[in-house]
Amino acid sequence: MKSGISQSLPADQYPPGSWQYYLRAGQKCLAAGRSEAALPPLLAANRLRPGHAPVQQSLGAAFLRTGAPDLALAWFDQLLSLNPVDGRALHGRGLALHALMDRPAALAAFRQSVDCHPDAWQSWGSLADITPDEDERIGAIQCAADARLRLCGSGQNRPRNFADCAKALLDARRGHEAVAFIRRNAAKFEDAWAAHDQLARAFYETGNYHAALKHKRSALSLGQHDFSGSPLPPPFSPDAAARALCGIAEILDAAGLRYFLAAGTLLGVHRSGAPLVHDRDIDVGVLADESGGPDLARVIREHSGLLLDRRARPGDRYFALTFQAIAVDIFLYEPCDGGLQCGLGRLAGDVAWRFTSFNVRAADFQGRQWPIPDDPERYLTETYGPRWRTPDTGFASVLSSPALFEVDPYVRAYYALSRAHTCRLTGDPAKARALLRQSPVHLDLPGQYEAFPSTDNDAEDA
Repeated sequence: MKSGISQSLPADQYPPGSWQYYLRAGQKCLAAGRSEAALPPLLAANRLRPGHAPVQQSLGAAFLRTGAPDLALAWFDQLLSLNPVDGRALHGRGLALHALMDRPAALAAFRQSVDCHPDAWQSWGSLADITPDEDERIGAIQCAADARLRLCGSGQNRPRNFADCAKALLDARRGHEAVAFIRRNAAKFEDAWAAHDQLARAFYETGNYHAALKHKRSALSLGQHDFSGSPLPPPFSPDAAARALCGIAEILDAAGLRYFLAAGTLLGVHRSGAPLVHDRDIDVGVLADESGGPDLARVIREHSGLLLDRRARPGDRYFALTFQAIAVDIFLYEPCDGGLQCGLGRLAGDVAWRFTSFNVRAADFQGRQWPIPDDPERYLTETYGPRWRTPDTGFASVLSSPALFEVDPYVRAYYALSRAHTCRLTGDPAKARALLRQSPVHLDLPGQYEAFPSTDNDAEDA
């Protein structure tokens, strides 16, 4: 949450010991992500200038970020007692109430914020994130995108605004509009890399996978090639993953879903009794019923401990979550031509896998009963090939699984390039090369430079 206070002068240009000096020092700490360090100077500013709204707003933000939502709420309420339509205070109040597990009151605060301030894109986004009502959620996502568009058209040409607007349009599933917006405003993005990367995402969302790959290559050619300072992701913890899996299982059990351990998670527990050490997420499958249910989006949306991605919709067959700091992938397995099919999306050519039909049975792992496919070795052979018992850290099911079904070659190339780049950034060039070798389209990680996107190739990218 931004403080919204003008920072026309740095702290060291105000008289030491003045309230302005302490306020700017506190804001500087907040901007740097040092919320604990922000509190002493902000409290000093409040002693010297009690009741000053910018100081109170910053204190509310600092307490919220330091895990004290009750104290943050008190500061936001104090602001609202003086100005009941203070948009930033209303938004902060909603965040604090949500952190205090009071969803109804948080929703009321966000609704009041957007009623008073229709361009409050942050509150529209938060409303979309926590409402249990799908119609309200979709409306809020659309309003957030519209508010972002108005902000970009207002003359506030901060580069971040344009990247955020493109993402909001994609969240609203307005992919063609996003393509046009990015092309029209490419020079206003932070750099050419960001514009190309957003165009790659937008073209992928519209099903133009060839153009998506082209712009992904252009983006990577413009990216940072000094990888020595790239931050490493936190290591995957099989123990933490097992705990998160237990929690997800409780949620799915309560919803009455027919679920099972899938893909890499099943491979790990069946082969070695635990999640794979080199994995990066938990994989769970859910069997669809004859009517096309269950409504996984509703299950996720209505659970207070889960956050439904803004791009997700009812009827999707793939949902990516973060639960207890562990990535969780949930796939809906649907009957199709006598077998079962799952995938990442519903556009023709997107990643999809098809399996021999199966039922679910219970199996014991580490003293607990887990649902798994009734013929787990056949499922694993179809997913990973006959050598699934031999660890292969370079294997990627989106690239080389025998179960892949009617996947566009440019989709596979797009994932090969994206994941290889991630591996190179995190210091694993051997895996990067292995991923590139699995692409059906010849790829190298690019190293040449290209200009901002132009409209010269509209026919190719249309």
